[in-house]
Amino acid sequence: MNKISTIILGSLLLIPAISQAAEAQKPMNNWTCEDFLALDSSFQPTAVGFAEALNNKDKPEDAVMDVKGIETVTPAIVQACTEDHKASFKDKVKGEWDKLKKHF
Repeated sequence: MNKISTIILGSLLLIPAISQAAEAQKPMNNWTCEDFLALDSSFQPTAVGFAEALNNKDKPEDAVMDVKGIETVTPAIVQACTEDHKASFKDKVKGEWDKLKKHF
């Protein structure tokens, strides 16, 4: 039950981020770091969670949203994206998650 409520909550939190992205008319798979940094900072963790879900779409064992991990990794992604605005947002998310997982 807890996993289901986390997924539902995560989906509800995605609505504002998706609305902002819809204005840009660009699917998240094609986002650059610049697109991510253009989001309001309160929506950035939601975008990170969504990108992580896209990165793990074929891995059901990783399908549960790691809210604590998202809170931890978002500042690192913001920093990495600030250094390279043209980089793929999904690639930065994957890279920073991999770094985080090595520490735990």
